[in-house]
Amino acid sequence: MKHLSIVVAVACLFLLASCRQDVYSTAVTPVAGSLPENENHPMKDSLDFILNKHIAKGVPGAQVMVKNADGWYITNGGYAKPETKTAMSDNMTAWVYSISKTYLATVALRLKEKGILNLDARIADFISQDILQHIANGDKITVRQLMNHSSGLRNHTVEPSFQLFQLNNPFTVLSLKEKIKFIYDKPALFEPGTDFFYSNSGYALLQWVVEKASDKPYAQVLQEEILQPLNLTKTFYGVTDQQMLNLGFPNYYFERYNNGQLENVTKWNNTIAKGLEGYGGIAANGTDVIRFMEALINGNIISAASLQEMRTWIQGKESTEPDYGLGLEYFGSYNKTVPTVTYGHEGDGIGGTTQVLYVPVNNTYIFITINAGRQLFGEYLFRTSDLKIDLCRYVATYR
Repeated sequence: MKHLSIVVAVACLFLLASCRQDVYSTAVTPVAGSLPENENHPMKDSLDFILNKHIAKGVPGAQVMVKNADGWYITNGGYAKPETKTAMSDNMTAWVYSISKTYLATVALRLKEKGILNLDARIADFISQDILQHIANGDKITVRQLMNHSSGLRNHTVEPSFQLFQLNNPFTVLSLKEKIKFIYDKPALFEPGTDFFYSNSGYALLQWVVEKASDKPYAQVLQEEILQPLNLTKTFYGVTDQQMLNLGFPNYYFERYNNGQLENVTKWNNTIAKGLEGYGGIAANGTDVIRFMEALINGNIISAASLQEMRTWIQGKESTEPDYGLGLEYFGSYNKTVPTVTYGHEGDGIGGTTQVLYVPVNNTYIFITINAGRQLFGEYLFRTSDLKIDLCRYVATYR
């Protein structure tokens, strides 16, 4: 899974950093209302068993939502706020992190269908020269190459200088331009279109491309192209601190010292997430994430031809299977004895991890959110990843 390479890359800096073990507490107020659910869903017992097994191993809290021909099933384990034993709520809103990239890519494809954006145009047509002159191969990279991570751009979030800045300034929100400066004048990893490397910087540039092409801020174009047409009223972008209180966000936790002990990093996590913008700044209830994916797969938001473009996978030179399409991650079968194509996207923050997955062979969607981060070598890298893998393997092989 592509995010694990980024997770591993940050390990040494966090282990070497000496920071105070501050504990932050953010009150939550769950949103009122009910969600559709089939209490007799045939996946119920297995999903509950898998979730409870991993909660017993120390995962603080997790929520799993599934939808297929048998309807919805939602199961919660552990706590949104262990300090007060506040349970995870069906109506909870949580950060989806890099799942946001699927939304941004979909917006770009919507603009393509309207004749506003050519995916094979050079980004030089959209990015100002004062920025472009500092971007390696800025005159060669195309919009499509940003979308499928074949641009050769570095990833500012794994640059040592950026990580040290975040450690020393945990509550400072940088603008996209300030973040992109961390890769200014640095050599490309490869020539555009010749390999794969996951780059948050590429999607930061893609946000600017979308804003320039549409002549609108991304918050507006996201609303107009996706959230309003699909009536995704539980999906939020540009979330304020007050909204976090009102929408029932969980607390977030992080194993900073590689000792099996979790630290409450809610304030730090939320500060970072607010600044991720188009490449990671969406928060949502899981039902909305699945509804978005379902609309995408069923052709209710982009055409079949555009969806096929999203599922045109590229494969890195050192990869053993496809890596990425246009805003979609390729996950494969999860079980070599039952070959199955699955795809969706993962997301990671300092204090949480998420995933949405679609399994075509059984037409099943699953959304997972966990309120513990996995950005260090340590017990929680494996505890959180193993939970996601076990859940996705079960859904992918269900018949």
